[in-house]
Amino acid sequence: MIYLDNAATSAYKPKGVQEALVYDLTHAANSGRSGHKYALDAAMKIEDCRRFLAEQLGAPEDEYTVIFTKNCTEALNLGIFGFLREGMKVVTTAFDHNSVLRPLFELEKRGKIELMVIDPTPEGTVSPEHLERAMENADFAAVSAASNVTGARLDLARLGKAAEKYSVVTLVDGAQAIPLIKADMRKYGLDMLACPGHKGLHGPQGTGFLIARKDLRLQPLLMGGTGTASHSTYQPTDPPEAYEAGTLFAGGIAALHAGAKWSFLNRENSGASIARLAGELMEYLKVLGAEIYTKDPTLGVVSFNLKGKESSFVADMLSERDFAVRGGLHCAPLAHKWLKTDTRGAVRASIGADNTDKEIYAFVAALERINMMKR
Repeated sequence: MIYLDNAATSAYKPKGVQEALVYDLTHAANSGRSGHKYALDAAMKIEDCRRFLAEQLGAPEDEYTVIFTKNCTEALNLGIFGFLREGMKVVTTAFDHNSVLRPLFELEKRGKIELMVIDPTPEGTVSPEHLERAMENADFAAVSAASNVTGARLDLARLGKAAEKYSVVTLVDGAQAIPLIKADMRKYGLDMLACPGHKGLHGPQGTGFLIARKDLRLQPLLMGGTGTASHSTYQPTDPPEAYEAGTLFAGGIAALHAGAKWSFLNRENSGASIARLAGELMEYLKVLGAEIYTKDPTLGVVSFNLKGKESSFVADMLSERDFAVRGGLHCAPLAHKWLKTDTRGAVRASIGADNTDKEIYAFVAALERINMMKR
C-alpha cells in the first residue's frame, strides 16, 4: 500500500521506536511505583524523554513541565478544562480541530465561558491582525499551529507577542505542526503546547504530551495513584505527577523519545522532501482540474476534490487500488463550512518523511483513472 495518511498517523517508525516497545514488553515494570531495577529503568526512560522534549521545544525545566498523556486530545482537554474558569473570554479559530472546538463549545453551552471564533481570511489563513484584535478582550486563546484540513500555518511568534501584550494565556495545538514548524516556547512566549506522539514525531499511538507553564497551576483531569505523597488521600499538587495519575505507558514514552530524536535530527531533510512532494502533487492536481483547498504545501497536507465526485467515493476507489488517504470531514467542521465542503468533505493526501516521487506519480495516475469515471 502507498500510504498518504500521515496527518492522521505517520506510517514510518524509526527502528529505535520498535526496539523500545519490544524491550518494554520483555522488561515490563511500573515506573515510579517500585524500587527494583526494572521500575527504576522505566522511570529513567520517562524522565529522559521529558527532558528531551522540553529541550527541543524551548521549555526550560524551571519554568515549564512536560506532562505525558495518552494522545493530543487528552493534552488539549487538560489545558482547556485545567485552566479555564467561569466567566473567562476565549478565542479560537474556524481552522481548529474538534479536540479544541468540542471542549470549548461545551463550556460555552454550559454558560461557563464566552467564546469568539475567528474566521480565516479569503486567502485561507488566520490573520495575525484579526487574532490580535480578538485577544485584546480575551483571557485565553486555544489555537492550532496548523490546520489539519488545509495545512495553513499560524504565526506562533506573533501569537506570543499579542498574548504578552494583552496578558492572554495561550494553548497551541501542535498536532499537525511539530516538529516541522519550529516552536520555541520561551522565546515565543507560549504558555501551553499540546502534541501527539504518533504523527510528526514518529512515535507510537497512545502517546502524547502537554507542555505547560508551572505557574498556571492547572486542575488535573484524572486523580489517583501517582507514586508520590502516597500517605495522602488528596491528589498531589506538584507537577508533573499531579497530572499523571495511573500507570504511564513507559514503553510508549521510551518509543516516543526514540521517534522524537529521529524526527528532530532529520527535520530539515524531511521537511524539504515533504514540501517538495506536496508542491508537485498540487501541480498535478491543477492539471486534473481538481478543486484544491491547500495553499501552503510546507507540512505535506494536500486537500482536494475531483470535480463532480464525492470525497468518500474517491477515497474508496483509491483504497481499492492500495492507496491510503482520508476522505470526508476531518474532525474540523468549521473549516469545512468555511471551505463549503461541509456536505461532500474533501480528500486529504498527507505526505510523510518516507514518501517518494514514484509514489506520488502512481497516486496521480490512479487519480487520473478515477477522474474519468462517470460517477
